[in-house]
Amino acid sequence: MAIKVLFEFKLNENAIDQGKKKLSEILVDTRAFDGCVSVEVVADLKDATHYVLLETWRSKEHYFAYGKWRAGDGATDLGTFFSAPPAISLFEITDI
Repeated sequence: MAIKVLFEFKLNENAIDQGKKKLSEILVDTRAFDGCVSVEVVADLKDATHYVLLETWRSKEHYFAYGKWRAGDGATDLGTFFSAPPAISLFEITDI
């Protein structure tokens, strides 16, 4: 069953451009990863440091495989641009 993932983060105020550049680079691999259906990046209209990735994955297993890869061989230094740890939420798609 497909899932939605919200990956919410804030960039350091002094590294917004560098963080956006790094994010753009790593999303190429994310979008190409097996099971990734889509990734949309939305920016807060009132806070230039605040972003949310809206991800759709074919299943939670696909997402967890991606997370395992990012924690290992696919690790990046994106977190160095964050002002705090990201908030990650997984959602099941319902037919309501």
